[in-house]
Amino acid sequence: MADRVDSKETFLEFVGALRADWETSRAEESAQPSSPCSPAARGWENPDLGRFLGALHAWTEDMGDRVAPQPSWRTFADMLMAAKIYE
Repeated sequence: MADRVDSKETFLEFVGALRADWETSRAEESAQPSSPCSPAARGWENPDLGRFLGALHAWTEDMGDRVAPQPSWRTFADMLMAAKIYE
């Protein structure tokens, strides 16, 4: 869904969908926990806020000059999506 973000409105839709995905992952993990050696349900490598923010920081830093100096709504969506799975 991140690839369709091109405005504030579509970014907000993306964030809502990402949040719903996280909530579903949490419910699925409560019912049937994943192995500690694999991502949580729905591919969430960073299912808590601290790990998510750490991954967001690390991904953005690692991207260096590949992140535009004037980022777009799409850039922000890509950053959030990366934080879901970045180790």
